[in-house]
Amino acid sequence: MKLVEVYKKIGKVSWKVLEAIFENMWDYKFVPLQIISNRANVSEEKARKILKSLSDLGIVINKQTEYEGSAFTFLGLSLFSLNRLVKRGIVNAVADQMSVGKESSIFNCYSEKFGECIIKFYRIGHTSFKKVKEKRDYGDLHFSVLAVRSAKREYETLKRLQGLSVPEVYAWEGNAVVMQLIEADELYKVKLKNPNEVLDMIIEEIKKIVKRGVVHCDLSQFNILVREDGIWFIDFPQSVDVNSESWLEYLRRDVSNVLEYFYRTYRIEKNINEVLQHIING
Repeated sequence: MKLVEVYKKIGKVSWKVLEAIFENMWDYKFVPLQIISNRANVSEEKARKILKSLSDLGIVINKQTEYEGSAFTFLGLSLFSLNRLVKRGIVNAVADQMSVGKESSIFNCYSEKFGECIIKFYRIGHTSFKKVKEKRDYGDLHFSVLAVRSAKREYETLKRLQGLSVPEVYAWEGNAVVMQLIEADELYKVKLKNPNEVLDMIIEEIKKIVKRGVVHCDLSQFNILVREDGIWFIDFPQSVDVNSESWLEYLRRDVSNVLEYFYRTYRIEKNINEVLQHIING
C-alpha cells in the first residue's frame, strides 16, 4: 500500500467527502450520494466526480443498488484515519511498512511528541469479511465499522494495561492506533537460552494482566515479543474483560497455547490447571 503517495493526492474537498462517508458508515454499508453531497456541502454532480476520482485511487468503492452509494476500502479508511492523526499533531511523518497481516498493517512513523513509533491500521474483515462475520458473530455491519471497533478496543485495552509488559499507546483515530516501537522479535523466531525463565516471566505477566481485568484472547508465540531485557505482549483487539461470560475459557486457551509451544519447542512441561490456579488465585 503506497500510503504516503496516495495521501498527497487527496484535496481539501475530497477530505470532506471522506469525512461524510466516515460519519455515516455506521448506518449504511454504502453511504448514499445525497447524504455525502449534503454533508460535504457540494453538489451531487461534484460529489459524484470526486468519488469517481477517489475510486480510481482505490480509496472508495462506489456502488449502484437501489441507490447510489459509496464505502471505504481499507486504504481509504486508513488514509482518513491518518489524516485525523496528522491534524491532531500526533503523526508528523510516515515511513515504510513494517509488516502486514490478516488483520492489520503496521508502518513506522515519527511523532514530534513521542519520537519514533508505529502506526497500526486495522483491517479486520477486509480480506475475508464473510468468514470473519461467521466466526465472530458481528452481524450485518460494514467491515470498516469492525476495523474501527477493533482499533478502539486495542487502544482502550493498552491504556488499561500501561505499566505492564505492553507497548505504550499514544493515540487512536478510526482504524489506526499509534504506539511505541518495540525492537524485539516474536517468540517463535528466537531460540531461547533460558526457556524456563522466559516461560515463568510470561505466566507472571499473564497474571498481572488478568489482575487488571483483561484476558488477551489470542495469545501465542506470534504475539509475544522477546529481547534480552524482557518480554512484551502485543495485539489486543480481541481482548475481553474478566467480567465477561467466557473469560475463563479464553484464559485457558491463551495459557494452553503458550504451554503447548514451550513443550513442543523446549520440552518444558507444566500442568495447565496448576498454572491457571496460580494466575487466578496465586
